[in-house]
Amino acid sequence: MSIDKFTLLMYNFLFQAAVMLSSEIPFRKYIRTIFMDKALVSTNPTLEGNIAIDSFHEFAGVKWLRDKPLSKFEDYQWLLIQKAEEEKLLQVKIHLPDHTINELTMTCNDAYLKDSEGISTRLWNEQRKLILQDVISNFLLPSMEKEARVLLNAKAKNCVLMKYAMQLWNRVSVAPHLKDVNDTVQQKGVMACCWRNGKPGTTFVMLDSGGELVDVMHARSLTLRSQQIIDQQSRKNDQQCILRFLTTYQPQVIVIGAGNASCLRLREDINEVS
Repeated sequence: MSIDKFTLLMYNFLFQAAVMLSSEIPFRKYIRTIFMDKALVSTNPTLEGNIAIDSFHEFAGVKWLRDKPLSKFEDYQWLLIQKAEEEKLLQVKIHLPDHTINELTMTCNDAYLKDSEGISTRLWNEQRKLILQDVISNFLLPSMEKEARVLLNAKAKNCVLMKYAMQLWNRVSVAPHLKDVNDTVQQKGVMACCWRNGKPGTTFVMLDSGGELVDVMHARSLTLRSQQIIDQQSRKNDQQCILRFLTTYQPQVIVIGAGNASCLRLREDINEVS
């Protein structure tokens, strides 16, 4: 047999041995336990990502991760990492530390290598080491990385669904507003607020208990966030007008239109005044 044929034969033998060993369920389970417990996640931006991801970008919090354990991913952060990777803004690495791989290799060597002396045993042990190295590095660790990605994805999506479910429950579990039987309270009615940028600006409408219009007030400067003195003074004047409006009519309920995210600031502004 020529050297080339012998080399090819040994290569095929080692490959088949590696495939068979990597398919052993107890062995895969052992490697999986170590990987899920010890694996780390690191991220770094691509050239495009380094330019696009600034401190205000949605991926800013995951731009530079260094050796974060898999067990520490408890929220939706992995979904951000996955999205950034799909957009080619981040490079993601899931790996075992070098010392863990060395310990794993030594443990496997102790389990699979023979202790008996002799040239034949020594030569076969060298081949067994190559098989184990191939199994760990080229078969099982890449497979475990794929499993870890699936697990992280499932955990993150479940976290998001749980938060959505909680928010939805908080909305639907609120009892409907009930009118007070006291006539004096009923006469106070409802104040409706609608955020708007520009003229006439944010509008406050007072309705009586029958839904009829009582009064209207505009507060164009209420939502200004400028640090200029004239804008701050205009905002303060609007706050005083709203306070007088609230004091005059004393609405039982304040309803804020939820047209966009700015309505959250409007709610904060009203809470600040009242």
